[in-house]
Amino acid sequence: MALPLTERCVHMPSFHTAALVGGIILLASQVPGLIDSTQPAPASFSAEKPPAERVVAPANAPLDVAKADDFEVVLQETGFDLNDIRRGSDLVPAVYLASLPEDLGSLDQVKRKKQLFFSAVLPLVLRANEKVARERVKLIRFRDRALDGAQLRPVEREWLLELADSYGVDAEGAEIGPGLFAKLLLKVDEIPVSLALAQAAVESGWGASRFARNGNALFGQRAWTEKAGIAPKERASGEKHVVRKYDSLLGSVASYIHNLNSHPSYRDLRLRRASLRATGRALDGNVLAGGLLSYAEIGQEYVDMLRLVIAKNRLGDFEGAILERPLVTVSG
Repeated sequence: MALPLTERCVHMPSFHTAALVGGIILLASQVPGLIDSTQPAPASFSAEKPPAERVVAPANAPLDVAKADDFEVVLQETGFDLNDIRRGSDLVPAVYLASLPEDLGSLDQVKRKKQLFFSAVLPLVLRANEKVARERVKLIRFRDRALDGAQLRPVEREWLLELADSYGVDAEGAEIGPGLFAKLLLKVDEIPVSLALAQAAVESGWGASRFARNGNALFGQRAWTEKAGIAPKERASGEKHVVRKYDSLLGSVASYIHNLNSHPSYRDLRLRRASLRATGRALDGNVLAGGLLSYAEIGQEYVDMLRLVIAKNRLGDFEGAILERPLVTVSG
């Protein structure tokens, strides 16, 4: 490997291994309603429940929400409506959960579970993508200046070299020219929202996995020291990997995006993205999913599964979603 990254490049999502081996259709038996997004909530779920305690948070602060009922109160008070977001009539309230509600994975109301899961993860994906987008804009500005013959200032050159190092691009002693900028622009870019949401759902079992509940790990990324993560129960004898844990869900999302943008195994994904950019097309989760053959041991079956989750849950509707500013807080 050219990059000494701790994240894994190939893995089998632990919570539905048997279903993956058996094929995409059997996945539904592991997570009821994974594919069927039309199942109504049972009559036992009532909107007449007494309101949960209100949550107050400063702008951009992660919210600690213990239960699904509490999270629904936050969504209601902030005007967070996935249907309006799908239609493009609403911005996405900047509600950032520190961790998933502890009972989310155990909900037996499939439609409700999905709505809450996507409501939790969507703002985090948008926020992490925003950071990468800002880096890309700055990178393009520096590239254009350099191509016009201007010299980068020392502080600008230092930023550029640090960026290259973080993405695994060897720039030490390299000329600040078209070649270096081309390598960086291939890597410094956003991940389609639909693809990130689909992978989060599959990898975490819609928030039910032990890694998501105990380690804020939505994407099953690996680490190689015990203290860095949670050991899989099915880990083979002699294997040392763990599933990396994070202080917050945002840390997991940001790490996932950086992994796809930097690891050699996902170069095909990055080339597909660059091709879309070159032809002026929008980023497309279905297209980029084809670059994830190395993400799981089952290869094409995994790609097909992601595409099915994207289609059945209409995740393409969230491409182009924009975060609302400032954060709408929940008053007591």
